[in-house]
Amino acid sequence: MIEKAISREGIAIATLASLAVFALALLSAAIFNDSDTFWQIRAGQWMLAHHAVLYRDPFSLSFAGRPWAPQEWLSEIAMAGAFQAFGWSGVAILTGLAMAAAVALLGLYLARRLDPVPCATVLLLGVGCVMPQLLARPHILALPLLTAWIIGLADAVAAHRTPRWFLFPVMALWANLHGGFVFGIALILPFALEAVLADQNDRVRTAKNWALFALGALAVTLLNPNGLNGLAFPFQLMHLKSLSGIGEWQSPDFHAFNPVEVAVFAAVFFFVWRGVRLPAVRLVLLLVLLHLCLEHARYSMLLGIVGAVLVADPLAAALKRAETASISRKHGTIALSMLGIVMLACSIARIAYPIRRTDGPMSPISALGVVSPALASEAVFNNYSFGGLLIFDGIKPLVDSRADLYGDSYLAAYSRAIGGDRAAVDEFFRKYHVVWTILAPGDPLAAALDRRPGWRRIFSDGFAVVQVGPGFASPVTRPAPPGARNE
Repeated sequence: MIEKAISREGIAIATLASLAVFALALLSAAIFNDSDTFWQIRAGQWMLAHHAVLYRDPFSLSFAGRPWAPQEWLSEIAMAGAFQAFGWSGVAILTGLAMAAAVALLGLYLARRLDPVPCATVLLLGVGCVMPQLLARPHILALPLLTAWIIGLADAVAAHRTPRWFLFPVMALWANLHGGFVFGIALILPFALEAVLADQNDRVRTAKNWALFALGALAVTLLNPNGLNGLAFPFQLMHLKSLSGIGEWQSPDFHAFNPVEVAVFAAVFFFVWRGVRLPAVRLVLLLVLLHLCLEHARYSMLLGIVGAVLVADPLAAALKRAETASISRKHGTIALSMLGIVMLACSIARIAYPIRRTDGPMSPISALGVVSPALASEAVFNNYSFGGLLIFDGIKPLVDSRADLYGDSYLAAYSRAIGGDRAAVDEFFRKYHVVWTILAPGDPLAAALDRRPGWRRIFSDGFAVVQVGPGFASPVTRPAPPGARNE
């Protein structure tokens, strides 16, 4: 293992990087650019109120009562607790703390192996790959566990030993926070293979020890409310064809700036220039991660964290390390304490100036704000992206972003309906007794309803259109907010 005592510069890099991402989470509205956050908070609130884990859906209009157990139940409870304590500011703080913890772990790991400049470079490129996925969602809450897990495996290989026992509780917690834990289980295989190939004395014993560790890690994933179903769920989700229509499951867009492209080109250039050689197992794993990232944008986060750990030791072996003054445990404690104090001050400031949610492509707050309680209690046909906000506001949506609940056939029929297919629209409206709709301005169904007798728009702005069908006699709107058109 190529490692040295961490330097003052190294701990400064890790500290500043973690503080920067924490501040960004507190200040950037982009962390809320996902409709899942709405229903995840509401699911957590339901579990807190009922002192139980969800096993059946309480939110949907079309699938109410259907078996549904959220994989990220513990994350949702944490998000709900943060929201109930400090509103949206609390959710931002929770997200920022998780991101900062992951960056600090990765920064300290790199600082023990690399001099300040390459350490900062690798950390910047790795964190840059994560940033497009910096959202107030469970995958960020689980990010410190992913980072601790991959570091634990890499350290075990470098030290020619079996991974430490503390990784078992890390995996158990991860399995209750986010479905990405299955990737952590899968990572055991390449690291075990590397450990076996590196052992020149007793490969059979090494293989046996790693196999026992893998079995132990697999066993602790069953410590969740869903048991075997919790382990199987991520695989079932990945087989849904409808995921291809969701942004994070699509290929990344390289027509605009993309940090993954920068990281890949920088790595290729530097590795060729300095002759960095990766072990075959790590190179294959890195290529697999790159393939996954090019196929699904959501995997850029894995490429950033895991890729940085994979290249650290080979990069250290290729570079000459300068001798720098190492930092004592006392000074390290002081630095981390100062980081905690600054984060606490930032959190207090964020709570004192709370976040106010505004209209957006997935949060048509003004549109819902004019819908009367009488209309809101009736069946609605909604845009897919608006389902989370509807759940958050206590309105049962016809569809939302829980693709695992609705399934491919239902989502395919919904796609035809919102696309304006007359037969599909008639079937949905008849089956669910739809009285009103809330759609995006560009949805073909919105234009089709404008031409349908008896249907009329009661509200429209740049984010949403609200339409009401014939025969609804009660008041349909509240007073419109400033700047919106109450029609």
